Amino acid sequence: MGLADLLNWNLSLFLLIFSRWAGMVMIAPVFGARGVPGMVKLGLAVSMAIVVFPLLTATAPAIPQELFPFVALLIKEILVGLVIGFVINLITAVMQGAGQLMDFQIGFLMANTIDPIHGMQSPMTGNFLLIITTMLLLATNAHHYIIAALVKSYEYLPLNPSTVPYSVAFFIDITAKVIALSLQIAMPIYGAILLAEIGVGLLSKAVPQLNMFSVLFAVKIIFGLGLLLVMIPFFGDTVTRVFNQIMQWVFELLRGWSR
Repeated sequence: MGLADLLNWNLSLFLLIFSRWAGMVMIAPVFGARGVPGMVKLGLAVSMAIVVFPLLTATAPAIPQELFPFVALLIKEILVGLVIGFVINLITAVMQGAGQLMDFQIGFLMANTIDPIHGMQSPMTGNFLLIITTMLLLATNAHHYIIAALVKSYEYLPLNPSTVPYSVAFFIDITAKVIALSLQIAMPIYGAILLAEIGVGLLSKAVPQLNMFSVLFAVKIIFGLGLLLVMIPFFGDTVTRVFNQIMQWVFELLRGWSR
């Protein structure tokens, strides 16, 4: 291999590594937040590609020299990074889903706010839970595990595999699990307020002279916020369990790709 071919091979390998990292950084939690400047995301993807480059150089993967096969491989690497980032970002869907259910019971459903992290409308409680989750992920260095998961992905899915298995059933299964996790997080507040509403309904039937429904909304808000305040000290353990579950989904996806 001549010098020109060697330089071309190294540059092509670096671009492939960078593509997977760029795809993950674009969408993964913490890294893909809207508040993170584009240059920071680009710098992170380039930095991680530089770190991983010597590890993959030792494996000497086969890289196509023709333009169209290389572009196709480049697109595949971007999609792999996006899919991994999407699965990790499901922690956002879990927290926002739980917040949506809580807001439905508390009465905040019509008071959606702009999520500063992702730049879209989200439920107030979901936005609050998501901000706390992001801070906890940073405080516990969970973003290091996200980086480690993508580094590990090269063992399961090398740069130039013969095929990339795809299973719709996996994504259908994790969609159901995301809904189940959201229900589990929201159920203490959801169930408690539901019981309170039943109690108010029975009281209004027993004593019709009391106009309980005029104060029901204020009571629901005070009761819901009080329960949320009680739940906050235990929220760190909840975030840990949800994050561990999502990382299991990531490696389940990678193991499926390696078959």
